[in-house]
Amino acid sequence: MRRMSGMLAGLTLLAPFAVTVPAAAAAPAAAPAAAPAATKRAPYANFKIHNVSYPKKVKAGGKITYSFQITNLGPHSADYYYIGGILPKGIVTKLKWGGPKGTDCFWEGREFWCWPPPILYPDKDVDPDQGQVSSTWLTIQITLLKGTRGTATAKLGAITYDVPTGAENLDKRQLKELGIDGWITTRTVKTKIIAPGSRVYVPPPPRPKADRTPDRNRKKGT
Repeated sequence: MRRMSGMLAGLTLLAPFAVTVPAAAAAPAAAPAAAPAATKRAPYANFKIHNVSYPKKVKAGGKITYSFQITNLGPHSADYYYIGGILPKGIVTKLKWGGPKGTDCFWEGREFWCWPPPILYPDKDVDPDQGQVSSTWLTIQITLLKGTRGTATAKLGAITYDVPTGAENLDKRQLKELGIDGWITTRTVKTKIIAPGSRVYVPPPPRPKADRTPDRNRKKGT
């Protein structure tokens, strides 16, 4: 089973979007930290970052919710990977996250990474009849400190390691000592922070279709 040593217990997701993680609960020995060292060899698995959702503007002290998917483009399956990213500066030390059941996460510094349970097969070769999947997802909700201004910048994506059989339980330091390669793929997203009292434009709801015209609702007299 793909697991890193030194992770804190008790962070397993039991509901789609219900777990609060304090920043102080990080596990230093297992954190991927900065991007893995560059190498000329191609990775076993390449990831596409897509279906990214985040607000373009938010009021100071408000919440930002990031939601995105990663898909394995191959050429090989990925069973030792992380989904997450580098969070903005100036946020409170608790956040909420959601992912597939069985996902575990840890938070150290500005980096927040999770390892979901499914093996991700190459998208072009995936066989749904065998229960195979090529994609997984993650939602992260952060809260800005009231004094944070400017632009909240995050990097969302995935880290993958080419781990040989028998090395599944090694942490990042041990992988590096053995010369096992890793790659990081991220997409940068930016949210402008609006001063308190400012108005943030909210688009109107779409007009109902012909077959969804609302019924008239008159106020009854007494």
